[in-house]
Amino acid sequence: MRTFRIGLLLGFRQIQRASFWTTALIIFVMMLTFLNLIAVSGVLVGLITGAENAVRENSMGDLIVSAKSDEDHIVNTQAIVRELDTYPEVTTRSVRYLGVGELEANYKERRDLKGDADVTNVKVSGVDPITENQTSDLSEFVVEGEYLSPNEEGMILIGAYYLSQYAELYGDIFETIEDVHPGDSVRLTAGDISKEFTVKGILQSKVDDVNLNTYISEREFRRLFGRIDQNADLIAVKIADPTKNSNVKEALVRSGLDEYAKIQTFEEGTPKFIADIKKTFNLLGNFIGSIGLVVASITIFIIIFINALSRRRNIGILKGIGISERAIEIAYVLQAAFYALIGSALGALLTYGVLIPYFEINPIQFPFSEGILVADPVLTFYKFVTLFFTTLIAGFLPAWLITRQNTLNSILGRK
Repeated sequence: MRTFRIGLLLGFRQIQRASFWTTALIIFVMMLTFLNLIAVSGVLVGLITGAENAVRENSMGDLIVSAKSDEDHIVNTQAIVRELDTYPEVTTRSVRYLGVGELEANYKERRDLKGDADVTNVKVSGVDPITENQTSDLSEFVVEGEYLSPNEEGMILIGAYYLSQYAELYGDIFETIEDVHPGDSVRLTAGDISKEFTVKGILQSKVDDVNLNTYISEREFRRLFGRIDQNADLIAVKIADPTKNSNVKEALVRSGLDEYAKIQTFEEGTPKFIADIKKTFNLLGNFIGSIGLVVASITIFIIIFINALSRRRNIGILKGIGISERAIEIAYVLQAAFYALIGSALGALLTYGVLIPYFEINPIQFPFSEGILVADPVLTFYKFVTLFFTTLIAGFLPAWLITRQNTLNSILGRK
């Protein structure tokens, strides 16, 4: 303990006597290193998390009720909807009828009946325009025209990827129809039944499920697809507190509704490859951050080494008057710990106090998501511990090299 106290006193005096600008520069380097460890992986993971949040907010909801594997549709849909409406935790839900059809455009101007028709296969969703908008904010993604009105018929919303003027940026990936705008007529065919619709609006979102979808009213869907019952294909549910979606699921299961449908939280319904991509991006971010960690360690090593070398005579005198080598090494290790602690603290303050709130308000605009900065506090703590111990080693090694030199040679300045 006495050795530690002496080392603590020596370390404090070294920091106190050091140049202010040198100390500030080292702390700045440590802060950047900490940010590099946190921010790089945080942005990469945030890219996927942003896309995940968008799917949750604008498509799937916090709770997903879908047909069981041995059923074509959700059995007893109306009973499930009535049960959902009794839960105070459920803020809104959208009952969706899903099908696949063929969308044809420009058929009125077609002169050559032997030529290829302007058609594309589309996903069709029959929805209640009001509850769908309350659940997924669908009207916010109308980039041309207007959103569906609840009482009108013969209107359709078309996702952007089905239209050539929006999909041409992606090459020939999507099958499209040409030059269709709000007010134009299109023909939707399901099986042997066709119906003409007027394009009410064009939808464009960062969620592909919206871009690759068409929306018509529930009544027209059921007539077009011959769905005489009211058993839907999917119910997207929004919960007041999304973190408690598992509680609502458990309550539904206790009510016996899992006998009629598959009930999943959003997390359970998320494809496994999404979680795998997040892990991969996190590893990639850690790899890039580790390069900064190595650079910071070398920087600390050089600074401490130069500092110890310039004080070689003083170190010799300290050893001459009876100060142990261990106390001198502790002094330099504590000096390195000071830089790591202050730099990491400033980095954490900047991350959680400035960067995360900023990116939540101003997300990074990626083509397929609005990226945010994700910094899990537990992982951040582990990275801090890694940085701290690496810095301690980088501070110890040069001090150990200098204190091992002959005391008399150190005092006389001889090599």
